[in-house]
Amino acid sequence: MRKILIFLLTLTLLLPELTLAQADFNPQFIISDNEMFDYQGWMISDIQKFLEDRGSYLATYQTEDLNGNMRTAAGIIYDSSQTNQVNPKYLLVTLQKEQSLITDDSPAQKQLDWATGYAVCDSCDRSDPKVAKHKGFAKQVDDAGGIMRWYYANKDTNSIIKKKGSLLSIDNTEVTPQSWATAFLYTYTPHLHGNKNFWRIWQTWFSQNYPNGTLVKSSDTTSTSTDVWMIQDGRKRKFKNMAVLISRADPKMVVSVAESELTNYESGPDISLPNYSILKTEDGKFYLLDYDTLRPFESEATVRQLGYYPDETIEVTSSDLLGYLSGPVITASSTAPIGVIYQITDLNNKFYFLKDNNFYPIAEKNLISANYSNVPVEKHKKADLSKFPIVYAAPEIKDGLLLKDNDSNQVYVIEKDKKRLLADADTFNAMGYKKENVIPVDFKTLMTIPDGEKIFLNSNLVNSKDKFLGDSEVAVVDLYGSKLPAYLLAEYPSGRIVSGKNIDTQRSMASLTKLVTALTVINEKYKPDSVFTYSNKKYGVEGGNLKIKDGEKIKSKDAFAAMLVGSANNTSRMLALGTGLDESSFIKLMNKNLETWGMDNTKVSDVTGLNEKNKSTPRDLLKLFIKSFKDEKIKAVVGLTSYTFKEVLNKDKVSSHTIKNTNKLVEKAGKNYKILASKTGYIDEAGSNLIMLFQNNKDKKQYVLITMGNPDYANRFVEPNKVAEWIASTKTILATKP
Repeated sequence: MRKILIFLLTLTLLLPELTLAQADFNPQFIISDNEMFDYQGWMISDIQKFLEDRGSYLATYQTEDLNGNMRTAAGIIYDSSQTNQVNPKYLLVTLQKEQSLITDDSPAQKQLDWATGYAVCDSCDRSDPKVAKHKGFAKQVDDAGGIMRWYYANKDTNSIIKKKGSLLSIDNTEVTPQSWATAFLYTYTPHLHGNKNFWRIWQTWFSQNYPNGTLVKSSDTTSTSTDVWMIQDGRKRKFKNMAVLISRADPKMVVSVAESELTNYESGPDISLPNYSILKTEDGKFYLLDYDTLRPFESEATVRQLGYYPDETIEVTSSDLLGYLSGPVITASSTAPIGVIYQITDLNNKFYFLKDNNFYPIAEKNLISANYSNVPVEKHKKADLSKFPIVYAAPEIKDGLLLKDNDSNQVYVIEKDKKRLLADADTFNAMGYKKENVIPVDFKTLMTIPDGEKIFLNSNLVNSKDKFLGDSEVAVVDLYGSKLPAYLLAEYPSGRIVSGKNIDTQRSMASLTKLVTALTVINEKYKPDSVFTYSNKKYGVEGGNLKIKDGEKIKSKDAFAAMLVGSANNTSRMLALGTGLDESSFIKLMNKNLETWGMDNTKVSDVTGLNEKNKSTPRDLLKLFIKSFKDEKIKAVVGLTSYTFKEVLNKDKVSSHTIKNTNKLVEKAGKNYKILASKTGYIDEAGSNLIMLFQNNKDKKQYVLITMGNPDYANRFVEPNKVAEWIASTKTILATKP
């Protein structure tokens, strides 16, 4: 004990001072009135930093303001927020929702001219003087701010303004806005999809995403500040110096976040005292600081009896102790008030945590250094365990620690004695976590920790590097002039739409459903080398299947390839049920994932695509493919021309299988393009569907082509080939209306 305190006090003297979960979308409440009209929270510098953090084109963009003077985009946004008394965050979200201008690093002039979508509709003639007068970046930003202020000023007298508390019908859905801001957003954009996009962007950018216990610092490379904060109950608390940080946490757990992200958090009281300090107040009372809990000593004599010395105490005032919780009194009979770890050498080196006269078994050796930092470890014999009772309970694990099942790729963050699952690898990476800080633990240990709320983060909105521009509300036109019922052609990986037709019309997606199945399987403890024993009763289904007999065994990775390369229906069921969920629960999870991924117009009713009720749109399928292709396991198979594997256990003479890609275009090279990946789908009710990633042979640019509803099955690849050849041999402008 004495050595620990001397170490902490020495650090204090020697070291210099240190100078993203979303809830479900509620259409009744998008943002609060305070969030809409808080115009004093950000200055120009905050807006500028926000744009820079996201690599936005607007970070360096300058144009004429309303007075004809050259002004930065940040300055124009700030001016509108101050003039109209609206939150600049609202303007930033609107710029993203309407034209993807925050994450787009090379927007077209049309996107800038109609930046907030003000006075624009699909049927509007932009050359009409009544519309044209609103053209221009500064005018659009001012109009977007001004209309919200006008709505507020006239909310009681003008009938076109939707009202708080009034029943509305939005896209055939009953909505009763619970804030004026929500009502105004529906007045501005009278559609659920657009407002859900607004909410999703707002949540990603401006809601506190980091769990309690997360250590954060600014990622601003130009800043000289080395401040580190701990996130706690929605606030950031700064560590006074490195000594204090080391006494409470491991500095390697610090994640770098954008400066603008830090501004989303209110500042809480600094963390200024080293953990396990002995504190003495003006009135002579003594306390042990145990993280955020103050434990009073029964008397000064107790302090001495337990081996502490006067030179180890830190004198504090009563104001220094404000905000701490009160803990149990430490008496002379208290054993190990800060704790000690017993390593029982004659009991297979099992570990027990002794604190306050109780032993607590430590099931995971991997947790010791992270969860019990600065707690001494002592070697003891089994007989020493008889000195105090052993308490069997769920382990108390520090907030902010990252845990992982030994046999799974799922990562959890601990917060308030619960484990919160990180939705996917995109979320893990976007939040700045590092793989080396993830602690592998046994599945049984994880099961003793209650589940908390899942953590989602739309990484496409974090910066331009991971941008997705397919959600822009820019009107899309059919530049190619396809005869297909619906198609979409977009740049890859940005998702910038080049040409399309009926891209937001729902159609049956057939076996394109299998991409949703694949992503959901991967997020649910997918083990490529696990083995399935085939049962036709359990996995059998109509349509195209992998030819396999009852009792034969194949590896999960081979079933996975059969599903995506050959579109085998029975292996889709095999993989879905292999997660341990029944089919109904798995389908519910698929739909929950689709909602999380922002695919609002996609719903599935089975895992294979045979059900005609599996519906999606070309725009949603673009998002699905780009997300799927980020996963290395999916990427490795959807680009294959064929796949060969052997059964683990064979019951007939056919042990080897060669599966050919269902896209016949992969068998022959295009004249001007090369196919990199594809997935097909067909049922009678849907017609032929296709997703195809291809590369221009000349300039190496890549595109995603999505076709839906092709009625000509025999010639289903003719039109997709023509579209691919067209874009690969033509200089094409973006598919936006002038």
